[in-house]
Amino acid sequence: MPRATNPLLSRLHNLYWELRLGISTHGIVDTAVPDASHYATMRYASIISILEHLSLQPSDVVVDVGSGKGRVLCVAARYVVQEVIGIEAVPELCQAAEKNSRHLRGRKSPIVIYNALAQEFDYSKGTVFTFFNPFGGATLSTVVERIHAGLQHRPRPIRIAYANPEHDHILAQCSWLDRYDAWRKEERGMEHSVTFYRSNNSL
Repeated sequence: MPRATNPLLSRLHNLYWELRLGISTHGIVDTAVPDASHYATMRYASIISILEHLSLQPSDVVVDVGSGKGRVLCVAARYVVQEVIGIEAVPELCQAAEKNSRHLRGRKSPIVIYNALAQEFDYSKGTVFTFFNPFGGATLSTVVERIHAGLQHRPRPIRIAYANPEHDHILAQCSWLDRYDAWRKEERGMEHSVTFYRSNNSL
């Protein structure tokens, strides 16, 4: 559980992980994609805690929606899962993520990155979905509908982690999802709150 809130310690910890993994994912990048948030990253400590809480299994396909330069992808690929998928609309960020995936040290699972709009992607393979508030409510609603459509086409249990859950009401109102945990940033010493959902039998 991440507790360090000192900005200098956080930066040093992130730098340690960048060097350890052999990748470069830091920075903030504005995007011109409608309804999309700018690119930014979560602390490595937060990402690791989230992935641990999702209890990744070898059969899982992890999908990071709005994957940017691939920080979450690279951390997830150090777990034994079937596949790690990134969806990113900005070509330059996809290129950075591809480079990071090639240089990643300690990778145990394959990484595939798609330069695509999240609201047009086919989510029928995914079992674990991660969001770091990548876009506004309108796009999130469409993405959640497409995830639901994929479940109806191919029923399977899924889990969702939504960091900085600005539009959490969209997931909360889905009858086919149960919110099984919620982390308050103040209580956990994290930079953002996180909500966790899993599918139920109301598909």
